[in-house]
Amino acid sequence: MAAPTVDFLSAAARARATQSRPHRMLSGLWNFARTKPLGFVGAIMVTFLLTVAVFAPLIAPYDPGRIDLRNALEGPSSMYKLGTDDVGHDMLSRLIWGARLSMIVGFGAVISSSIVATILALVSAYLGGWVDMLIMRVIDAWIAMPDLIILITILGIVRRTDANMMYALLFALAFSRIAGVTRLYRSYVLEQRSRPFVEAAEATGASAMRGMFRHVLPNILPMLIVGATIVLPATILAEASLSFLGFGQEGQPSWGQMLSVDGREYFRKQFGLALYPGLCIGAAVFGFMVFGDALRDILDPRLRGSR
Repeated sequence: MAAPTVDFLSAAARARATQSRPHRMLSGLWNFARTKPLGFVGAIMVTFLLTVAVFAPLIAPYDPGRIDLRNALEGPSSMYKLGTDDVGHDMLSRLIWGARLSMIVGFGAVISSSIVATILALVSAYLGGWVDMLIMRVIDAWIAMPDLIILITILGIVRRTDANMMYALLFALAFSRIAGVTRLYRSYVLEQRSRPFVEAAEATGASAMRGMFRHVLPNILPMLIVGATIVLPATILAEASLSFLGFGQEGQPSWGQMLSVDGREYFRKQFGLALYPGLCIGAAVFGFMVFGDALRDILDPRLRGSR
């Protein structure tokens, strides 16, 4: 008599396997919204900000540099939905273009600093010995320097040249965040370095390069993504703070610059000049923070299922 067949897949697993990809994506999205409602709200806010930043030329009703002196310091109207500043710039258009600047600088600084920090962390933790000691001592000295002093020094030097301040902001913010992120990523690499599958790969003759990029990097990638989403809101806030201090790109709309120039001088006549940029900065930071926190709970195996 033939042995009975054992069905290792549950009914739910079989149902998921037969679903189409769009259906699985919608199901996963619904599950994310149900288990992480605040994170889902943050994801919607992040998606909205990215959409506004990418399609700013199509969404903005006017050119951000357009001047209308006849309607300067006007409140919200049918022509200008959020009013105008002291020279008649449309506030809504400048807020939309300011989102583009914040996203470019924020994402650019986080991505570039994460790439450099990942390489340093992999080399330091995987090779160990004098290489690890040398890199970590440099990182310790790097962390000891105040971020604000580094940022102001770099931007103060660049401002005296003809360089683009937007790229200078991106470079300065990326440079100031490499050290702290490297130390965090190094702990991830050390954790994976001691796993049996890495030791088995080394025992079979795998080179250090193959061990780092084939066995360790794919396993720490989810945690690197989570770390980037957590650093991103702080980077956006830092960009707004530096623009507020006058280190932004001249002629380029920036939320921090709008708060510094128009918001401080004319908010008594047009309170929206201070209110709207502040709300945009707060919404961007809040959205990325709650979305990053929810993403951490899902992707980090140490926290998965703990909440």
